[in-house]
Amino acid sequence: MRILKATESISPAIARTKLILFTPFRMGRSWKLGATAYLATAGAVFVPFPLFALAFLHQVPSAYRALVVGAVLLLTAIFLLIFYWCSRLQFAFFDIVLNRGEFVAPAWRKYGAQSWKWTGFKVLFGLAVTLVVGAPFSASILHMVRMMSALSPGHEPPDELIGAFIGFYFVSFFVFSALMLISSLMTDFVLPSLALENTTLGEAFRRFFQLARREPGELCIYVLLKAGLAIAGYMGQSVIAYIVILVLEIVVGIVLVIGYLVLHALGAGDTLMIVLACVIVAPIFLFVMFYITFLLVGILLTFLEAYKLYFLGGRYPMLGDLLDRSTPPPAPLPPPPPGYAYAAPPNPPS
Repeated sequence: MRILKATESISPAIARTKLILFTPFRMGRSWKLGATAYLATAGAVFVPFPLFALAFLHQVPSAYRALVVGAVLLLTAIFLLIFYWCSRLQFAFFDIVLNRGEFVAPAWRKYGAQSWKWTGFKVLFGLAVTLVVGAPFSASILHMVRMMSALSPGHEPPDELIGAFIGFYFVSFFVFSALMLISSLMTDFVLPSLALENTTLGEAFRRFFQLARREPGELCIYVLLKAGLAIAGYMGQSVIAYIVILVLEIVVGIVLVIGYLVLHALGAGDTLMIVLACVIVAPIFLFVMFYITFLLVGILLTFLEAYKLYFLGGRYPMLGDLLDRSTPPPAPLPPPPPGYAYAAPPNPPS
């Protein structure tokens, strides 16, 4: 597979997304792959939110501190287990897009060993970041809570409180964006080596840094272009989802009105109609809404995953070979009609 520039990787990524999700389109399979992609994104960054509660432990009465600590540790353990599942799904989704897989379970079982060290590294990285930012973030939150508690009823918040909220928002946004960028780069350029060769983390990172030194400009273009494509894609799918759900709400509203008139004419009581609406109409509405949401997000995430694979494929021979093997050859041209013979066009008159 030849080396593709960041701009050249878009077209084959679109074609592969169509190939995976829509060739052929199966309602259950496409939704399942979209949901897998959606859940895999939850394994991107490990931020143990329950542990932040320990920063406010001194505000809790001493009689309840042991209970709070136990609850925080239990929630953290549950959070860690869910994070491991989602982190392992990253490998499964990588395998599905790379090999055009249709089933999640075989891909899930395939990467047990790699997922443990990958998850362990991200957990340690997330804990280190939490230790660095946890103290100043907790102090800022506590300071804002104290200022709000000191406000008298009916008084407007002071400029200091508004400025603290704005500053906290922008700092949080910057830190979260930096974490997502680092996580995206690791997932794009470190995870493939772990998945395909089960290399050490050190070797996987060495390959990434080697690529960054060899092609810094192209790598920057890739990062900027992928971020732009992701933002544009999320905006587009949000608009489509809003329109589809709005149409669905109108249809459901019409059905409810007609059903109410028909049942009312038949003498049914309001209680029966409410029960029927909750048991039949509400589940169908929620199912369609979640189906559309997961499918649209899955399309975007599948495209971004394929975009990464095609950009990296020419630079990682093993990955490029697997991409080529799982890509069907172009369809042959139809035969010419009987009696057809090619003739050169006549020369224009002089």
